[in-house]
Amino acid sequence: MQTETKNRKSGFYIEVTCPGCGSGLELNEDFFVLKCDHCGSVHRVVMPDVPTAYFVPAKIDRREARFSIDRYLKKNDLPLTASGMALKQVYYPYWKVDAILFKLRNKAYERVVVAESEYNDPVSVTHERTEINLTPYIATCAAGSYFDGVPASIGMRAEYIRMLPYSVENLQEDFDSLPIVTTWEDVRADLKTKMGIISDVDPASFGKNVTELFHPKASLVYFPFLVFESYTQGGFNRYVVDGVSGRVLDHVRQLDTDRQADYPESPDIEFGALSVEHHRCPNCGLDLPPEQSWVYICHNCQQLVVIGGNDGIVDQVFRATGSDLPGDRAFPFWAFTIPDEDARRVKAMFGGVHNSNQLVIPAFKTRNFDAMYRLARRISPALPRLEMEAVENFDDSYDPVRISLDEALMLADVIIYRQSYSSPRRAQESAATFAPRGVKLIYVPFHLENYFYVDSLLNAVTFEKSLAR
Repeated sequence: MQTETKNRKSGFYIEVTCPGCGSGLELNEDFFVLKCDHCGSVHRVVMPDVPTAYFVPAKIDRREARFSIDRYLKKNDLPLTASGMALKQVYYPYWKVDAILFKLRNKAYERVVVAESEYNDPVSVTHERTEINLTPYIATCAAGSYFDGVPASIGMRAEYIRMLPYSVENLQEDFDSLPIVTTWEDVRADLKTKMGIISDVDPASFGKNVTELFHPKASLVYFPFLVFESYTQGGFNRYVVDGVSGRVLDHVRQLDTDRQADYPESPDIEFGALSVEHHRCPNCGLDLPPEQSWVYICHNCQQLVVIGGNDGIVDQVFRATGSDLPGDRAFPFWAFTIPDEDARRVKAMFGGVHNSNQLVIPAFKTRNFDAMYRLARRISPALPRLEMEAVENFDDSYDPVRISLDEALMLADVIIYRQSYSSPRRAQESAATFAPRGVKLIYVPFHLENYFYVDSLLNAVTFEKSLAR
């Protein structure tokens, strides 16, 4: 996840016209609901099922790029550029991968124990410890043919550089987009190989280390480069300039003709198109609140609206009752009913203390997966001790649902897999996809005590204040 800074937007902007008045709209990547500043209507961005393509607009022109090259040559005591250099302006495609990284490391630590008696020698004791971490994984890798001087990755820049939805009509003039030769299936297979190599590079003190990616999500990013080439008496020179920063990335004096000649056939890859629709109640047609949430209750007709094609799966919202503290803040959780055939296995993995038939996943956004995992372990066995009542309306004390039902199912997979490695039996067969028997959205009241939120009913479940945005 990423840090937030004031007066700066990160990720792509969606530049479309408002369906209501035709004025321009902008949307940051972290949000999918927006309100038109001109007419006040509320809209929702609909993401496609297939990978979405974006492009990064170039910020420098030919003159600025030539200046950067001359500055680079002067710094390296090389002759400045002459006239007659050919310019290619290209958009090179990269696959952007977002996933959850699971890392298990078996380590042995030695500790020297000194006996109280001066006649006994110190004794070295070895302790075995298994460390498990869940972290966000973000990477970019080349999707186009090999191009001398163009980097194989743009690193983390795809997380904060301004991007626009890709279409040929939207590209800047005199820029050509290079074809894609690497499929998403190729990238997934390569990532799986790399994860295995990472585990082997760091040898385990006992057992075996594990590195795996969960639920990788793909998108395409076209990045701008200005490529200058010249053939002079001094030989061939190619300068590759970053189209955003203007930095000279590479000075190529000899092309790798073997790799340049190997142009595989471009596969047929379908891009996803973003669309914008009115953010309205499907029952009465009134605008829904302009807050970022996957679940709404219409203030006009009390219709429950679940975004993401999951209408009907959740037909009611519940809240734990019994607390009326003035500082209560109701946090949302997805509660999944564990199928009978999985109940014994899941309870055994949680050490037998998981007496509930529910696996509960926080429905509020956080980038700290380990803290989310600990909270899920605490709230799941506590759920049977809470009495619930139906919720008819959301007021200001209710936090929005920032984790979709699909994402919560994915997190349940990750939690069960992580717990399987934490249990003594190491039941790795639990990696199979979790299929709950039922699902409910519940709210539990918490109040703030110093640096922690404490549940207002049992005073038993806590989580760090920083976990809730």
